[in-house]
Parts: sequence; C-alpha cells; structure tokens
Amino acid sequence: MTRLAEWWDGGSTVEVDGHAIFTRVEGSGRAVVFLHGFPTSSHDWAGVIARLRDRYRCVTFDYLGYGASEKPGNADYSALIQTDRALAILATLGVTEADIVAHDLGGILLQDMLHRQLESRQELGPRQAIFMNSSVYAELYRPSPTQLALADPVQGPIIARSLSRATFEGAMAPLFPSRRLAASELDDMWDAIRREDGQLLWPQHLVYMAERSRLSPQWEAALSQTSVKLGFVYGAADPISGSAILERASAKLPNARVTALADLGHYPQLERPDEVADALAKLLG
Repeated sequence: MTRLAEWWDGGSTVEVDGHAIFTRVEGSGRAVVFLHGFPTSSHDWAGVIARLRDRYRCVTFDYLGYGASEKPGNADYSALIQTDRALAILATLGVTEADIVAHDLGGILLQDMLHRQLESRQELGPRQAIFMNSSVYAELYRPSPTQLALADPVQGPIIARSLSRATFEGAMAPLFPSRRLAASELDDMWDAIRREDGQLLWPQHLVYMAERSRLSPQWEAALSQTSVKLGFVYGAADPISGSAILERASAKLPNARVTALADLGHYPQLERPDEVADALAKLLG
C-alpha cells in the first residue's frame, strides 16, 4: 500500500473556513468519494483506491483536525459542521454528483447528507450511499471504554495527553481480528494522527458521540426515506459496529444491498483492501 509520506506528496490542499484541507484525487470517470473515520485519515483508503482508480475518479480528503489538514485547537468539530466543510470541499473540487463510501465517523456525515437532501438543503447529489462499519443505528453503537473516557470533558484532555504509539497499538489490536497490522502500517496511522499533536484534539472530535445520540431519529429516518441507493459493506467481526448493524439494516431497509465480510473488524479497508475493493466494485457497477 502507498505509504503515508507518498500519499501526502500526491495530494494537494484547498481552503475551507480559512484552513488548509488536504485532498487527494486519483483516476478518471464517475466520481466516488471516500469519507474516513475517527481518529485516522484519508490514508485509510489508499489500498482500496489503488484497486479502483482505473475505473473511477476517486476523491478523498482529511477532515479539519485530522491527518494532513490543519488542526486548530479552537475549531468547532461538530459532525454537522464537518458535514458543512465536506460539502464545501467537494464543491471546490467540482464534485456535484458522486457515489459516496463512508467509514465510521464518515457514516455520520453521510447520514446527515441524506437528511439534508430530503430537506433540499444541499447541492451535492449522492448517486449511492455506501456505509462501512458506521454505527448508523445509535442504540447498537458499542464504543470502547477509552472512547467513552476521552469523550468525558474532565477525563478526556488528561487521557489525550497520555496517548502514545504503544497505547494506540493496544487500542487497535482488537479491531483487526484477521491479521496483526505491520509496524509500518501502525506507524503511518499514528503519524497521521499525531501530526500537529492531533491526538490532543480527540476529546473535541468525539463530540459526534453525543450528536449521534441526539440526532439519531432524524438520521435513521433519512435511511428509510431516501431514494438514494444504499449499500452496506461491513466487517462483521467488528466489536464496535459490526454484525448487529447489518442485521438491523437488512430488517429495516429491504432494498439495501448488504455485504458481510465475516472475519474482518472495524477497519476492513485496511485489514483486507482487496476484499473491500471487490465488494465495492460490485456495488458501484
């Protein structure tokens, strides 16, 4: 897979809200947008995009506060504001219609986009919404104890200051059940996070947990009401948002196309990029 430094070298920046946002566009053809999750970056998609860029214009970026984008300490990291920024980034890149693939936190942004589209509040037209290991049904979300502690306004900043490469590796291990990540892969993930001390922003980023609980009725309703084609490609062995989400989606969304990757965890696009690319290609057509 493309290493982090090479990934960053092959990208560019756009300005949104007065801040530099890292973007990367590869390939040509129909636009496919890839939204990353917390706490990582667009580099998560490198292995999948390498397998799809011959057929599609693959568009991705780091949210404000993540990866190679600026990481201001005083920014608003609400998921709603991040959706505003994502739409502004895509408009700047000339993306007006796209298939959207969203992992983890990216799934919240995608649900919000579907909700906005129903209310005619956005210009971007999603052709297809494909979710990957995102807790789109809030009651089924199973955050780790570390996530819960980091989201606490008192404990969170203290814990964030104690984070290290070693603690990060320990937190990642249960999320990759089929294989242990190579040291180089963990290094790249951690280097993207800790650029400009990004790990210190985790308590601010995790505001999305409370927002998901508060806004889940409208976001879940958007899944049922949208006319956009829906797809789910999930690592079913994910302890945070795995098989239970797929079961609920299959029951509530009979027209959605659901793919369970039986042995994979929370980051299937990193754990087995070839399997994920194959599954996405079938949905994208």
